[in-house]
Amino acid sequence: MDIQSVIGLNVAELRRNAKLSQEELAHRIEVVAQTYVSRLEAGKCNPTAATLYLIAKALNVPIADLFSTNGIPSELVEGPLEIKSTRSGKKKI
Repeated sequence: MDIQSVIGLNVAELRRNAKLSQEELAHRIEVVAQTYVSRLEAGKCNPTAATLYLIAKALNVPIADLFSTNGIPSELVEGPLEIKSTRSGKKKI
């Protein structure tokens, strides 16, 4: 499971459903820039628990919605949990 991609796809969909731009979401979160939101939605960063909390609050959704696998392509949710590392590619858990 590529958890960063799952989170990214969910954030992008929830943001669009809320009719927010990446910039508007970043402004609501307050501690991140638009470029962070872009990288997050692309599955290229590993957000902290605090950042996930702030994102869910800014989108007015339960934090569990950020981890939902409903509608996510099966290749992203099958197999072992993979966490992308900035140093060594992907780490399987």
